[in-house]
Amino acid sequence: MGSLQDQLLQAGLTTSHKAKVAKSEKRKQQKKPKKGATSNPSDLQKHIQQTKLEQQKKAEELNQARQGELKQREQVARVKQILEHHNQDSIRGERTFNFTYENKVKELDVNEQTQKALSGGRLAICVLEGQFFVLEDEPARKVAEVDEKYIVFHVEPEVKGKDADDPYADFEVPDDLVW
Repeated sequence: MGSLQDQLLQAGLTTSHKAKVAKSEKRKQQKKPKKGATSNPSDLQKHIQQTKLEQQKKAEELNQARQGELKQREQVARVKQILEHHNQDSIRGERTFNFTYENKVKELDVNEQTQKALSGGRLAICVLEGQFFVLEDEPARKVAEVDEKYIVFHVEPEVKGKDADDPYADFEVPDDLVW
């Protein structure tokens, strides 16, 4: 059995000319561009280029986020190495040294020498992952270069000359008063 068109021709319901015209119309319909499709090659190239740019931009943003995360991890590792290497272990004593951390007063049991060094700025208190470390001034400055948020307590030593008009200039103010 042939196609419907062949059957209609055999039955005499249509002519061969009408069949050819119908065939050509059908082919023209199939060749028509679909909705949303562009027949202009430059439009297609623009669309492809725009898609590539969007993908590249997305990839760059992802890469920047990864680089930032990697940099953050690297900073934490560097700070951790400095803190663990320069931590003062011989600071424990019978005196309590109070300092503020996250709007709360924290205390650290230290000896008298450490207390004087902390208040004089020769030692600093740093924090990492909830653990407190006591460092000398130089390593504490290295930690501060990486990020200030790790420094909890560090007194900057005052470097100012004596005031000529100060009547109490000859008297030393004790920093070891216990209230």
